[in-house]
Amino acid sequence: MVEIHQESAARPQRNPVILIHGFLGSKLRNARTHETVWGGYMNSIRRGRTDGLDLPIDSTDLSQDRDDLVPYAIVESVVGVKFYSSILKVLRNVGGYQQGDINNPKRGDTLFIYNYDWRRDNVESAIGLGRAIQQIKTRLHAPEMRFDIVAHSMGGLVAQYYLEYGTTDVIGRGGPYAATWAGTPNIGRLILIGTPLRGTMRAFRTLNTGFSRTMSPAVVFTMPSLYQLLPSDGRVHIIDPQGNPVDIDLYNADDWVRNGWSVFDPRADADRPLEPTTTRAPSPEETAAAAPRKRFLQAVLDRARAFHEALATDALDESPVPVHLFGSDCIPTLDRAVLKATDSGPLILFADEKSPDLETEQLAKQMLVPGDGTVTVGSLLAIDVRDHGAADWSAGSRTFASTFFFCESHGFLPGDHGFQDNLFYVLFHSPERPEPVESASRGR
Repeated sequence: MVEIHQESAARPQRNPVILIHGFLGSKLRNARTHETVWGGYMNSIRRGRTDGLDLPIDSTDLSQDRDDLVPYAIVESVVGVKFYSSILKVLRNVGGYQQGDINNPKRGDTLFIYNYDWRRDNVESAIGLGRAIQQIKTRLHAPEMRFDIVAHSMGGLVAQYYLEYGTTDVIGRGGPYAATWAGTPNIGRLILIGTPLRGTMRAFRTLNTGFSRTMSPAVVFTMPSLYQLLPSDGRVHIIDPQGNPVDIDLYNADDWVRNGWSVFDPRADADRPLEPTTTRAPSPEETAAAAPRKRFLQAVLDRARAFHEALATDALDESPVPVHLFGSDCIPTLDRAVLKATDSGPLILFADEKSPDLETEQLAKQMLVPGDGTVTVGSLLAIDVRDHGAADWSAGSRTFASTFFFCESHGFLPGDHGFQDNLFYVLFHSPERPEPVESASRGR
């Protein structure tokens, strides 16, 4: 790649790049003690103290639910597994970008990392992105500077919101929503890598079972960003053992309580993930004790639904900034869960348990669709693949400057060499303000 792109990389007139990580992608530490709570070696293999990563849920105003944790660096690698170190390396060595500090930019810096607290509200993170961009332009005395944003996973939602609304919290005002494209003057190109534009059922699974050995359902329950990763259409992703849709709304807290999801499962505790979730009907005492959690849940669900509605308005207008998509279509990806009635209460199944339910195995074709293991093709393209069919993925309402598919899992997309090679063609050769062109390139 160095040989292929060296001439383009030597050109002085290029936009600086801002890399934005996804969920779990930045290291977090306590601002008072400087103790690393997420991103270190031990954080990846065992659970820390119960007050480590969970946010307060006392207020339904999510901006008030704060703790002492702050992001301070991107997670480049963990236990020898490269996450963002590879893409940073090629941006420097192949692309010729000079990495700088986004909080203290210097003349000549052309590569910045935007670290944000991936637990918190994505609108808050988008506003922080806008402030960081303005700070760079002010300190470098470059009012006309534009940035090419390279965003992975949830980071793409942060960037997309900033593109559409800038540093304004339109969700706080209530709908209806109309994109103002306030971020346009500061963005040259927007490159989305495995971004769930229509959400992902992996978020729902995480809220029910926790994350690996590291975070219990009680911990992830407190993170507003996870709810903003839920599927944008909350009524079509739960089916019964016969494959029929179940009349449940993922954005209704009553349905969570009634079915014993997440912390409303009587078996839930802070010490272990749940797999799968089996519940009984809660007692009156348990219902009363769950009231504060239910109030918080409905608040984050309402905001998450509004977040999706606000982002979806861009489908009515062509983006003034070219948006390039990179994703994967070769891995069976969860799109629906099965809700099964049992003598002890509802049972939610996700098709990837260690001991799969027989009925779940038979429904695998309905539960799994092409994707990267986390984000489905339909979510990446912001369409319903089930409606359009695999041969008509371009039938969505949004127009993208280009679309690239590679056979790679979600977390490793940024490190895929095919992705990296095509990324430089986009950065170096695609126009900033082209007439919208629908194209689909495939890398293998």
